[in-house]
Amino acid sequence: MSAKVTPQGEAAKHGPIDKSAEVRVYLIIFGCLAALTLLTVGVAYMNLPHGAGVVIALIIAAVKVFLIASFFMHLRGEGRLINIGVAVCLGLVMVLLVFVLPDIGVHPLEDAARKAMREIEAHGELHYPPSPEGAAAPAEH
Repeated sequence: MSAKVTPQGEAAKHGPIDKSAEVRVYLIIFGCLAALTLLTVGVAYMNLPHGAGVVIALIIAAVKVFLIASFFMHLRGEGRLINIGVAVCLGLVMVLLVFVLPDIGVHPLEDAARKAMREIEAHGELHYPPSPEGAAAPAEH
């Protein structure tokens, strides 16, 4: 006959659980995630080249994914096989990102818009360069 395992027997077998330490860890991770989110927003408002902004945002996002997977999904305490599977998936995602990064370059319209915004910030108004066809600049409103 097998012995019936009771919830009290499981608790006695594993020892007492310190809930306040768990809550403290979750609150610290939550604070880190909030700070990283604010950092992402701050990077978006900086006048960085487009590619550099995207790379920095991806690095911040990778750190956030690591924190979420490690602490909230409890992957820190999982077995080796699961962690190897996660590592393989992340490696494949990195390979896909490397293939996509050359397409993240600055496009002509985005570059023109950035230059116009910098000129407005510096001079308070936008000066249109002469167009190659000799067309007049658009009328200001």
